[in-house]
Amino acid sequence: MDKAHELVKEWNSRRMIDKIVMVNIPEVWVFNQYSSSSIAGKNVLQEPFISDYQKFNSNSGWADNETPWPRVMQALSHFSYHASGGQFVLCDLQGGVYANAVVLTDPVILSRNKMYGVTDLGPEGISSFFSNHVCNEYCRHNRMKPADQRRYFNPQQGTSMVGGCGGTNANQYVPTLHNRQYATGYNRYDSSSSEDSW
Repeated sequence: MDKAHELVKEWNSRRMIDKIVMVNIPEVWVFNQYSSSSIAGKNVLQEPFISDYQKFNSNSGWADNETPWPRVMQALSHFSYHASGGQFVLCDLQGGVYANAVVLTDPVILSRNKMYGVTDLGPEGISSFFSNHVCNEYCRHNRMKPADQRRYFNPQQGTSMVGGCGGTNANQYVPTLHNRQYATGYNRYDSSSSEDSW
């Protein structure tokens, strides 16, 4: 999440839009003693409820370009590549739009050396993002783009993953739930915050 925060902080510092972008930081909570005995003491990853949740783009090159906010998020993804000197793309952007901010949750970083886990599709993911990216009114047309803009993965709305042994299941995805339920019966385990987190 540190790299995502760094890229979002740089975007916010440029004041490209009239809202700030924040990245939601999940916390580990522990089921308390009032929970059922089978789950008491177990950990769960918890995050604040995001109302009007929407998916803006994915890590395989899919993008919702129909309304303004997804186009802003496409510009943020392109900006992240330019600002990082072509090393990273912040993508798989999803969250909620509020009166003074956009709150993102669970973003993916695509990197040149696949250093961010199974959702980091590496250089092929970066190329696939740009194979489908069309600069829009929120992009700067002179921003850096990779020389290789071929499509390596089929664009799909869900999050694509690569296998741990170098194989790929990028045609399979983790479905995105558009309906999130409130959670109860938890105690906070640890909390931290920053100006770009929610």
